[in-house]
Amino acid sequence: MFRKVLFIEDEPDQVAVVQARLKKNGYEVITALDGEEGLIKARQEKPDLILLDVIMPKMDGREVCRRLKSNPATQASPVIAITAAGNSGIEHECIAAGASECVRKPYESAELLARMEEILKG
Repeated sequence: MFRKVLFIEDEPDQVAVVQARLKKNGYEVITALDGEEGLIKARQEKPDLILLDVIMPKMDGREVCRRLKSNPATQASPVIAITAAGNSGIEHECIAAGASECVRKPYESAELLARMEEILKG
């Protein structure tokens, strides 16, 4: 069974790399290049998991996560926040916003896949 993942990330190169890796590992991948598009696609697609970049223009990932978790249509999808922020409290901020986990860039794709599997197993 394919698992549907929504990847919200504003860097097209990053989107291409992660999308290819996830597809290779059997995931169906939907992408959004900003938070507003991500919120719309989350409502439309009802993904099994959301990978969410924290640092984005217009609306940052923490705000996107808060909105996802406050909407009954999207609140069930677990969120893994992904960040390159140097802020030492960023993980706590992401969890406080509703993320299941926070992964720092750069990350090993095997580590990200393992965390995704763990969350999807419930």
